[in-house]
Amino acid sequence: MSDTRLIDAFSPRILEELLRGLEIYPQDVVIAVSGGADSAALLHAMRALTQNQSDNSADKHWRARAVHVHHGLGASAELAAAAIAIASQCATPLTLLHVVVPTTSNVEAAARTVRYAALKKDLRSTEVLLLAHHCEDQAETVLLQLLRGAGLQGLGAMPALTAFGSAHLARPLLRVARAALRTYAKDQGLLFVEDPMNEDMQFERAYLRSAVWPVLQKRWPKAALTLSRAASHLAEGQQLLDETSGPLVAQLAHQGGLLISGLMGLSGPRRAAVLRYWLRGLSLPLPSTAMLGRVTSELLQADPTGRPRLAWPGVHLRVYDGCLYAFVPLPEPRVSGLALPAEDGQCALGELGELVVRYQRGEGLRLTDWAGRCAQPRTGGERFEVRAGLTRPLKDLLREARLPPWVRERALLLAATGSAGRVGAVVLPHTTWVAPGSAAGPGEMGVSISWRGAPAALLFGALQR
Repeated sequence: MSDTRLIDAFSPRILEELLRGLEIYPQDVVIAVSGGADSAALLHAMRALTQNQSDNSADKHWRARAVHVHHGLGASAELAAAAIAIASQCATPLTLLHVVVPTTSNVEAAARTVRYAALKKDLRSTEVLLLAHHCEDQAETVLLQLLRGAGLQGLGAMPALTAFGSAHLARPLLRVARAALRTYAKDQGLLFVEDPMNEDMQFERAYLRSAVWPVLQKRWPKAALTLSRAASHLAEGQQLLDETSGPLVAQLAHQGGLLISGLMGLSGPRRAAVLRYWLRGLSLPLPSTAMLGRVTSELLQADPTGRPRLAWPGVHLRVYDGCLYAFVPLPEPRVSGLALPAEDGQCALGELGELVVRYQRGEGLRLTDWAGRCAQPRTGGERFEVRAGLTRPLKDLLREARLPPWVRERALLLAATGSAGRVGAVVLPHTTWVAPGSAAGPGEMGVSISWRGAPAALLFGALQR
C-alpha cells in the first residue's frame, strides 16, 4: 500500500498490512477500547487476525486483550458498558481501569493525561498498545497544534509508533478514513455508542470537528490525508533536528547538567533545540517559547553568584559550577528536627526518600556523642571536625565537596554532645560524614544512618569531601 493513499475500506487484512508496515509482527497486543466505533472496528479486526492464524506451534501468534479507561465523567458509565459489550462480542478479555480526572479548566487535557498514565501502568513490557486514531484524528491534531503555536515537535502530531514506558504504543490506522472504520463497525453489528464529548462544542476538538472540519473538507476533499502527510514531513524534520541535537547534548553533558559555556557558544535556534531535546530526555515538561527565552537571559547570562533559578510547572532549573541543571521540583528544606527510631528501622522523608537507621558496635557515630537523638536541618554557623582538634565551618566543607546549593540546603545533621554548634555527623543523599572524634570505636555502640531513594537531583555533583 502506498504511503500517500487514503485507505477508504477497512478489513482484518488491511490491519495486518498496516501492523507489519510498522514492523509489528504476531505478538501480544492490547487494544484501547473507548466504546466508540473506531476502537470497536480495531478490536474486531484484531480478533479476526487471532482467529485466522495457523495452529503450528513453531509460528509466532497474535494474542490480544482489551482495556478501557473509566474516567468517571458524564457518559463514562455508558461508554464502559459499550466497551464491555464490544469486548464480549469479540470474545476478547477486557481490563477496566478506573481513574480520577482532576478538576481543571481543561478537562480534555486532564483526562488525556490520567488516561495515558493508567494505560502505561497497565501495559506489560512485552506488549504493544494499539490506539484507533485515524486519518481525520491526525489532521485535527495538526490544526489544533497550529492554533496553539506549536513547533516541529507538536506539528509532527501523533507518531505511528513510539516508546511507551517499558513497552510501545502504536497507531496503525493513521491513514485509514474515519468513514471506513464506521462502515466496518456497522457492517459487523458492533455495539458501539457515540461519546457525547465528541458533540460538545465547548471542547476544542469537538468544535473543530463539527464547525470547522466540514467547511475545510468541502473546499479541500483530501484535507485529512494532506494534513496527515504534512505531519509526517514535520516529524521527519524533528527527527533530523534530534539527530544533530543528541550529540551536542552528549558533548555538553557534565555531572548531570549541561555546560553553560557550550550552550552559549551555540546560535539561538540551535541552543533552543538542544535544550528541548535535553529536557525531553529527562522526561520533563517543555517550556513555552517565551520561557525558553528566559532560560538564556535569566540563567545562562546571569551572575551565578546570585544563585539564579527558573521554574515552570513540573520543572526547576538551577545554575551551579558552570552548569545548567533541570529536575522535578523538590520539597522545601526541613525547618525542624526529625525524630529517628530508637532501634533499627527507617524514617520516611516523603518525596526525598528515607533514612535507614542501624545501631551496631564499632560503626557510625558514637551513640554517647549523639545529642538529641534526631536529625536536624542546617541553620547556619555549624562546625565540623575534620581531624582531631581541628574544626571548620560546615558550609565551607559542603561547598568544597562541590555539592550544589539545593543539596547543601537539604543536608541533615546529627549534633554532637558537649559543644554547641559542633556536628557529629552529616547525612547526605550519597554518603554520610562522621567526625573523627565522634566515630564509634571497637566495642562502642554507634548509629549509622544512610539516605536511600533520594531523587536524582540530589545526587548531582562529586559528593566527596
